[in-house]
Amino acid sequence: MLNILPLLLIIFPVLSQLLLGSYSIYKSSSLKFSPISWINFLLQIIFSFLAFNIADYNLAKQYEPNPVRCGMPLVAMAAACFFFIFILIIIIVIQFLIKRWRAKRNTV
Repeated sequence: MLNILPLLLIIFPVLSQLLLGSYSIYKSSSLKFSPISWINFLLQIIFSFLAFNIADYNLAKQYEPNPVRCGMPLVAMAAACFFFIFILIIIIVIQFLIKRWRAKRNTV
């Protein structure tokens, strides 16, 4: 379970923003767009740290008899975290522009 958990932790806020953000734009509900975006952004940062620590723990357990190990998988995990933060920001900006366009179109 710990092998796939870092990837799931990194992807969860992006999927949550796609689903809940779209829901808050297109449906009138108690879910507002701004709190959903901030919560998902903070979760992305927190889950990135958790995923990095879990990946580090997995590598430590894999190479337990020999303490010397390659750090490239951790670099890949850090790059994936930054990539998904960038993707999340792009999704938030696009959803915000759609929300603003829909509000402007409804007032005209």
